[in-house]
Amino acid sequence: MITRAALREQANGSRILTILLAEDNLVNQELASRLLEKRNHNVTVVSNGREALGALEKNNYDLVLLDMQMPEMDGFEAVRILREKEKSTGKHQPVIAMTALAMAGDRERCMAAGMDGYLSKPIRPQELDETLDEFLEPKEELSTGSYPPSIPNNSIEVIPLLDLIDDDRVLLAELVEIFRKQYPDKLQAAQRAIDLQKPADLERVGHALNGALGNFSATDASALAAKLEEIGRSADLSAAQTVLDRLVLELGRVMRALDALCLVVTQ
Repeated sequence: MITRAALREQANGSRILTILLAEDNLVNQELASRLLEKRNHNVTVVSNGREALGALEKNNYDLVLLDMQMPEMDGFEAVRILREKEKSTGKHQPVIAMTALAMAGDRERCMAAGMDGYLSKPIRPQELDETLDEFLEPKEELSTGSYPPSIPNNSIEVIPLLDLIDDDRVLLAELVEIFRKQYPDKLQAAQRAIDLQKPADLERVGHALNGALGNFSATDASALAAKLEEIGRSADLSAAQTVLDRLVLELGRVMRALDALCLVVTQ
């Protein structure tokens, strides 16, 4: 029998992920663990952010699924400490936020905190698969020939990007850090513009993000930012939230790709 799981396994070269799951609710722990184990991944479970940081000190994980509301230390504090430590190591641990809040601007808040992606609870298998697929792409093969094997996805066009910056690797790292500090505020401004029905503000934010993303050859993200700009210009914001949600997810992919590229080009 051909199943979606079998097709994923074949497409991804049967790669198994080592995943740290930080979740305090026992039902959520069991559900998430079973879904991950059914996909043949290795799962370690902890109950709060403090335990998650301790586990990361002892072992390497391909991915962390981090609940944002936990006792002792929540996900926001845990990822803040993790990202601060990474400034001295040069490493980047992929972290996916999990939250049951499902409020407007929730994705933006998680991304601004330093997350690489977002899953709403209860976890849905299709959304989980889409998230895991980001980390299941074979490391040893190039699917397009346009980026090195260490780059986790094709959200940026590496060769045009390096040409654009004249292969100045120090400049690339500096530009990435500038953008990292700026884009969460832009996403929050876009969400406010949608919530308050201010099309002119949305147009300005979309224009700014489009311009910045063009400097990183982030084609898909640039197109989504341009779409926000266009929606703002039209003053009909009915489709704006859907586009913004897609842009938030794509920016997570872009930042993972840029971080990986910075590691590659500075080695």
